[in-house]
Amino acid sequence: MENNNSIIRDNDIPVVVPKRILVFAGHPDDEIISCGGTILKYQALGSELFVVVATSGLGGYARSDQKSDIEYQRQQELELIQTTLKCRIIELGYDELNVNSKHISEITNLIRDIKPQIILLPHYSDFHRIHRNLSLISKEAIYHCSTGKAYGGYERNWTPLGVYYYESPSCKFQYVEGSVFIVVDIEKFWQKKKEIFNSVYKSQKEVLERILEWAEDTAILRGNEINSQYGEAYIPDTTYTPLRILLV
Repeated sequence: MENNNSIIRDNDIPVVVPKRILVFAGHPDDEIISCGGTILKYQALGSELFVVVATSGLGGYARSDQKSDIEYQRQQELELIQTTLKCRIIELGYDELNVNSKHISEITNLIRDIKPQIILLPHYSDFHRIHRNLSLISKEAIYHCSTGKAYGGYERNWTPLGVYYYESPSCKFQYVEGSVFIVVDIEKFWQKKKEIFNSVYKSQKEVLERILEWAEDTAILRGNEINSQYGEAYIPDTTYTPLRILLV
C-alpha cells in the first residue's frame, strides 16, 4: 500500500533542516545584511546557528568625533545581536584579517569543533578585503577539514553537506562571472530582518545609510525570481564538499 506521507504534492517544496549552520561574517552586521532572513527562517525550522565575526568593525564610523565611542558601541551591538537572534556569536577580534596559517588554523579547528552541516560565507571576489580574505581563509579551512589532518585534525575530519557564498553590497552577484545561484524564500522573515538591523546596529545607520535600501531592493529582485516577495541569493561551492542540502 502506498504511503501518502511520502508523496510530494504539486506546490510542496521538500526541506532538509540542517542541525547546525555556521555563518562567517567579516564585521558585525554582515550576518544580518546578507543572510539575516535565511538565519531567521532556518532557526524557526529548528537549526542551531553559529555566527563567527572576524573583526570588531572599528572602522564603522562616519564622523571623526565618533571614533572614540565606536569600540564600545560595536561591542554592545554584538551582545545585543546574540540575544536578539538567539544564536551563538563567536568573536575572533582581529584588527586586520590577512591570509596566513594562524588564521587558517583557527578557522579550520572552529569548523571541526562546531561540525556544521551548512556553511555560509562571503564570496572570494568580494571587493572588501576583509570579506575577501575571510572567504579565502574559510575556503582553505574547509579543504583541510574535508580532505586532511593538518592543524591537529587527527580523527577530527568534518565535511559540510553544503557550502554557500552569500551576496553582499560589495559583491553583487550580477557582476560575478558565470554565477549560478539559488534563492532562499524569506518573505515571512524580511520585516523581522529589517527590524533587527535598525534596532541592533544603530551605530551603522549613518555609515551604511544606503545599505538597507540595497538589501531591500535586492531581496525584492531575488524574490521575484522565485515568485515570492523577498529572497536571499547564494552561490553553492562544491569544490571539496558535496551539495547534499539545498537551501530553500
